[in-house]
Amino acid sequence: MAQTIVVHPGQSIQAAINNATAGATIKVLPGVYHEGAPGDLNAVTITKHGIHLVGLPSRGRPVVLASTGQLYGIWVSPTDTIGAGQNDVEHPPCASSGATVEGFTISGFTLKNFDMHGLHLACVRGFSITNNIADGNQVYGLFPIVSENGVVSNNEVKNTPFDAALYVGQSRKVLISGNKVHDSLIGIDLENIRDCTIIQNRSFNNTVGIVIDSAPGLTRPSGKDNLVSGNLVTQNNRPGIAEGPPSGIGILVTATDDTLLFDNQIRGNQLSGIFVTSRVCPGDPNCGDPLFLPTSNNNRIISNKVLGNGTVPNDNPLLDALRADLSWDGTGSGNCWSFNQFTTSASPLTTTLPGCNLSP
Repeated sequence: MAQTIVVHPGQSIQAAINNATAGATIKVLPGVYHEGAPGDLNAVTITKHGIHLVGLPSRGRPVVLASTGQLYGIWVSPTDTIGAGQNDVEHPPCASSGATVEGFTISGFTLKNFDMHGLHLACVRGFSITNNIADGNQVYGLFPIVSENGVVSNNEVKNTPFDAALYVGQSRKVLISGNKVHDSLIGIDLENIRDCTIIQNRSFNNTVGIVIDSAPGLTRPSGKDNLVSGNLVTQNNRPGIAEGPPSGIGILVTATDDTLLFDNQIRGNQLSGIFVTSRVCPGDPNCGDPLFLPTSNNNRIISNKVLGNGTVPNDNPLLDALRADLSWDGTGSGNCWSFNQFTTSASPLTTTLPGCNLSP
């Protein structure tokens, strides 16, 4: 029979994990928990297989893991990817070694004010991140990377000023559904992912609502074969940062292939509703990466409601020329648009965006 441990206020979540066997359920009662010491990398570290971390909030009484000076709130990875293995989060040692954590779930937690990530997963096979709140984490709220067969659903992630509220990177077969992401630089960032489904999320008051992109020099190839459907993406006009994406984009598709954007509602984004472009990285030696394709190809934008976007002039004349409900920079091949509700479109190549061949 699987082990169950109950953590009460004043007790330690990390101590419970240290005493747990693989497959254990750790139930945490309402309260504010401070783990570790100022300057520690992580408040809580998990390397065991199959841990189920269950917060038990009640009305007005959350289960809060709050920073006291740590970089990361909860870190889940194989043992080769803790300590010095955390130095480069986009190139975790487990991506090369093949080490994995088999199974992890978390629900019912509020993760607050960590200097880097609220929740970080690396090389986890089979995971569930559901019904949590991540608030005020500086770089990423939720961050599964090099992981597969996961679910990220019904979370609220907010106030992430320097990158994405919800990030999934270099991962396969992840369902991202029912999340509410807002007041961050990027609402949802999906980087170098494959065979993932992004449905029925709400993204608002960010700099950019949803980004589906690829970057060079990573451990996994460019992204492809993803579904983005039923999402509500509105009013993403938050001022950005110098090194970040331009403000005012609903959904940005860049350097990724074979994405289906279907039945999304996108409105009130001042630069563009849906922007399809290639990645420009002059001077970056990683652009020669054979696993990286800088163009966006064979993406299908079908039956979306994209209205009231691209309404505010942009100081950058190149961006202003592409300001519209539907924007395409003209690069890549096989990208197509059909049955969308929109008022304006923009491309340097054509006044009419190419339609999709929908015959069987």
